[in-house]
Amino acid sequence: MDYTDTTSQLAREGEVTERTIRVYADLGLLDFKVMSNGIRIFRKGQGSRVKEIYAERIANRGRRAS
Repeated sequence: MDYTDTTSQLAREGEVTERTIRVYADLGLLDFKVMSNGIRIFRKGQGSRVKEIYAERIANRGRRAS
């Protein structure tokens, strides 16, 4: 797997903010590695996954967990 996308690149591809990418990463929803300098590098091509996650979270906004 190629890990080449930075947080900002993935945010642009997924049409969300960099903060959203960091939240999704912290929740374990995205595949990434942390470089020795602390920068996250994401697996290439996850933009569509980000869009799916965002759409699902928006659709479920306001719903109570059962």
